Amino acid sequence: MAEEWKMVDVDSHVLEPEDMWEKYLEPEFRDELPRHWCGYSGDPLAFEFGVVIPSAQSNAQYVMPRSSRKPLGEKRPGVFPQHELTDAYDLVAKDNFPPRAYQEMLPTKGIAYSVLFPTVCLYTTAVPELSAATAGAYRRAYNNFLGDFTKEGGSRVIGATSIDFRDPSMAADEVRRCTKEFGFRGVYNNPAQVGEPLYRDAYTPLWNAMEEMDVPLAFHGGVGNATDWLTLKFTPDIAAGGGAIAFGAHYMLQCAAMILGGVMERHPNLRVGFMESGVGWAPYWLDRLESGNQGGSRGKAVAGLSLSPSEYFMRQCYVAAEQDDPGVEFFYKTFGDDNLCLSVDFGHPEGRKYSTAVADWVQHPGLPMESKSKTMWDNGLKFYSIQPAD
Repeated sequence: MAEEWKMVDVDSHVLEPEDMWEKYLEPEFRDELPRHWCGYSGDPLAFEFGVVIPSAQSNAQYVMPRSSRKPLGEKRPGVFPQHELTDAYDLVAKDNFPPRAYQEMLPTKGIAYSVLFPTVCLYTTAVPELSAATAGAYRRAYNNFLGDFTKEGGSRVIGATSIDFRDPSMAADEVRRCTKEFGFRGVYNNPAQVGEPLYRDAYTPLWNAMEEMDVPLAFHGGVGNATDWLTLKFTPDIAAGGGAIAFGAHYMLQCAAMILGGVMERHPNLRVGFMESGVGWAPYWLDRLESGNQGGSRGKAVAGLSLSPSEYFMRQCYVAAEQDDPGVEFFYKTFGDDNLCLSVDFGHPEGRKYSTAVADWVQHPGLPMESKSKTMWDNGLKFYSIQPAD
């Protein structure tokens, strides 16, 4: 039965080649040329990546991702532990997931469209001391690389525009450029904040551009970046805490900022997604936003808003579940099936489960059968406003 179903993978990844900066970064920014490594090696295969970002503003450099006590050194393996990968995954991993991997492997498993997010470029502008001009140049370099990559990958491999929040007008221009020039269908940024809070009026040009281009904002975290002040403050010596914060607490804070700060009130056509965060947090968090301390505000209107936080969430927000996500039933019972999508993380070690994603979702016990096609197909098309070719 699962063979008859199709899926939009709302969050997979590209592995940036080490010569990307030399090929794509504009010459006037070469004095702040990043350096990175990214790929699989060893037997069994282990995934390793890292990025070094020079900052002319601070006359220093940032090395990311951070380990629990000190920055990672050159090409230190084990950012992710070694995994037993499938034979097919092994083959393309050794080749750093070229465009043909997305063309040849995903459709055979029912994954008809795949939206690509960065790996190294989850981190490149996640540093506090970087000029807006340099950060914008880093983003353009990555977007131009991704434009070439998706062109080679074909129409079912779709990019998400990478932006930096330091200059919202520059970011708005980049959204328009990449949507028109490359056909990108989303906008990516890390939820660990760089710049002013996102409900400030300065971001109005960016939200206007995204509504105009009909593309959503998709938050996607990255463990150990240099702007992750929550980890630095609360768990600086606990390596295990990084992922839970980077892919949990940051999303919740941005959800609160976008809803309570009135962004969704002022921009009713702006869609916002939360990638790789699981889904079980959303029912709890929306209730907290509405109920306040000890439930004292439950049922009361929020000052300055015409709808409740849950109503904004249901109107404009989407979350990406993993195929075995235990929070699905809680989410479905709270919000229904309009806001739920599915992702496989293809390209990263966790993506080795791509081959059974559709079958696993069809068998997920937390969702009724009539909702399963909608959540892995219709909702992904709707979130990214993809017009299917067939």
